[in-house]
Amino acid sequence: MKRLQAKPRFIPAGRVLDPLVIGGRPMARPVTGAVPDAVGKRPDSELDGADLPELAVRAASVRGEANRRDGAPRRDAMGLWQIDGSRLLACAAGGLAEGELSHVGAAEACASARRNLLGLLRHAEDGAPAEEFFAAVARDLTERAERTGVPADALRTTLLAAIIDTAEHRVHVAGVGDGMAALLREGSWTPFLPGGNGALPGDGGVKTAMVDLLRGDTLLLCTGGLARAMGDEEVSEQVSAWWSQPSVPSLPEFFWQLSFRDESHADDHTAICAWRR
Repeated sequence: MKRLQAKPRFIPAGRVLDPLVIGGRPMARPVTGAVPDAVGKRPDSELDGADLPELAVRAASVRGEANRRDGAPRRDAMGLWQIDGSRLLACAAGGLAEGELSHVGAAEACASARRNLLGLLRHAEDGAPAEEFFAAVARDLTERAERTGVPADALRTTLLAAIIDTAEHRVHVAGVGDGMAALLREGSWTPFLPGGNGALPGDGGVKTAMVDLLRGDTLLLCTGGLARAMGDEEVSEQVSAWWSQPSVPSLPEFFWQLSFRDESHADDHTAICAWRR
């Protein structure tokens, strides 16, 4: 057999853009910093998504500049699951800054949402109180704290969970804490589940909402870090310009968009978006 010699193939590298700076310039260039030395550390960032009939989904969680600068782990977590032929479970959680292992709590809350899915489905289908679902998640967090040997307060986190029905084009959302659900319709944002107070386990004021997605709508589910940044008009207008385009962003493009920098908001950015096409 003839030996083939591999020849080097030159492929010019495209320039990877730095994250967009909105408003004032926080620093010359983004700095990732050291790898956090923390129990249960999650990756610096996460990226997920799906392209379904009449619906495109993009999800990303990006460690904030403050946590990168301080060598702290990303405290946000997210989850996206196909639960049957037409429905998705999406969740986003934000660990509280004062919690020693709140990043563990946020990841556990998302995993618990999947384990306790039936409670959320009972709320969406039969109108059962969403408090039952969040009570189950709170029990899981308390048990995780006991296994880890820390107080339950060390794992305190917010949680936003949604059932997205791609056949009925309907979304049921329930949350505890400062996460937000909003709808981008004809270029304007309408929060239909605004951020609130509380965290799990503990004093969780449960909020719920339902919304129908029209063709051309963009659904946003996000943690408090992005929700607070969206209160800035420049940030809100830029995000609206990105996500109201005729074409849905690719996964790398969505990640780049969510990596935007703003000197006033250096928290983690976590968002799950769904475009009705």
